[in-house]
Amino acid sequence: MALRLHVGCGTVYLDGYVNLDLEVPGYSFLASERPDLVERNRTRVDRYYKKEESRETLEHGPREAQACVVDRYADLRALPYPSNTVDEIRSVQSLEHLDMREGPHVLRHWYDVLKPGGVLHVDVPDFEETARQLLAQPDEPSKDWYYRLVYGSQKNAYAFHKNGFSPARLERLLREAGFREVRPVANRIHFYPVAIAEAVK
Repeated sequence: MALRLHVGCGTVYLDGYVNLDLEVPGYSFLASERPDLVERNRTRVDRYYKKEESRETLEHGPREAQACVVDRYADLRALPYPSNTVDEIRSVQSLEHLDMREGPHVLRHWYDVLKPGGVLHVDVPDFEETARQLLAQPDEPSKDWYYRLVYGSQKNAYAFHKNGFSPARLERLLREAGFREVRPVANRIHFYPVAIAEAVK
């Protein structure tokens, strides 16, 4: 059976994956202890967000309290898997939370744990397109939303963006990490600018 990791899963519990995130008291829970949260957060790759995202949901948050449920606690910077053992890693809107020194190290780490032929799916905000849209706004108040996209919601200690990407920069960093094939992926789940790529070891 293929070993697929969903790293930095947050409130999205993907069927068919080992869902991994940090242990945060009062926010993240083990699936074995909270099957109710598994059912609440459970979804599939083809419908990554159970409820459609919008500017309102991102700015004001969902009406009900959200919680993270994981199969295993793990830091995406140090996945607890040996080299050449993982078939797929999926990272959605998490790599931008690492600083500019950590990002390349993490991509090399993910490359290491993947099997030859393994696939990395990376989804990050597109800084360059967001900046273009910010500069096109007619007045200063209209720019606030785009600053939020650039710097993160900052609603807690983990919600800060520390790195920026474009499709070209993401591809370059993936190739520098060793991936032999990198292909862009169309955005089907976000309403804001993103860069998405699949890379093959």
